Amino acid sequence: MDTHTLDFIDNRLNTDTAPQCALNVVFGADSVSLLAADASGAMMAFQSRMLAGEETSFNQIEWQLRGLLQQETLFGLPFGQIHCALFHRNATLVPRRLFQHGALSGYFKLLLNPADYIYAYDELPEFDAYLVYATEPGLAKLCTEFFPRSRNRHLAVPLLRNARLTAANEEHRLFVNFRNQVAQMAVFERQNLLFYNSFAFSASSDLLYYVLMLYDQFRLSAQDTPLIVAGNLLEDSELYRLLYRFVRDIRFAELPAFYHLPTDRPALPGHCYYDLFCLKNL
Repeated sequence: MDTHTLDFIDNRLNTDTAPQCALNVVFGADSVSLLAADASGAMMAFQSRMLAGEETSFNQIEWQLRGLLQQETLFGLPFGQIHCALFHRNATLVPRRLFQHGALSGYFKLLLNPADYIYAYDELPEFDAYLVYATEPGLAKLCTEFFPRSRNRHLAVPLLRNARLTAANEEHRLFVNFRNQVAQMAVFERQNLLFYNSFAFSASSDLLYYVLMLYDQFRLSAQDTPLIVAGNLLEDSELYRLLYRFVRDIRFAELPAFYHLPTDRPALPGHCYYDLFCLKNL
């Protein structure tokens, strides 16, 4: 069932002001989120809708997603810039020395069951690597159809780039972005990326297992190595309290300095929509 989790549109946002604004969109098989901001970084709109759980196939909800996109009035405004990022779990990092442009499907032989996918990649020169991903054809078609002006990339690209910018002060740090019931996880050694992957979880204990597994795999201390958290996680949640029993230095990702949250509305934790903020430099 479609759940409306966030809805804010400034009445100043219209066909006359939209050309001076940028629209950021995270577009996935189970959800759509968007953020609009003017040239000064002031928030003009937030919206987020989740359509289904991780276990639901895209074919089951494709018609719902198309209907949502057709009904959303914001997509009809003439924004000056549109940045769109695809979100799904079918992505893997490939070191530059092992990357072969003509063999993208081969990177998923052990990761995905055989199916009809559209394969693509994004270069990450700062990590000397490529992000390769396999998108369901229906999802890729919708993204191109509704956001033809945007150079669409996988959400991991802006997330990793922004996480890298703040990773220089500690010897090591873990980064986790929560989006619905999926955790995108990375390990940094200063600004060097050691690991990236995404994990679906249904219980807090599952997520705790993945986090502690990374601490153990890279022989890091859960007492001393910080865990940077972004996405839909709040300090009073069961998951946060469980993590804090084992990881003593948990920090919420900071809102990029460019953006300014609305002052006339209830406070919105910036880390909850960190992935949308990251799209500015996509």
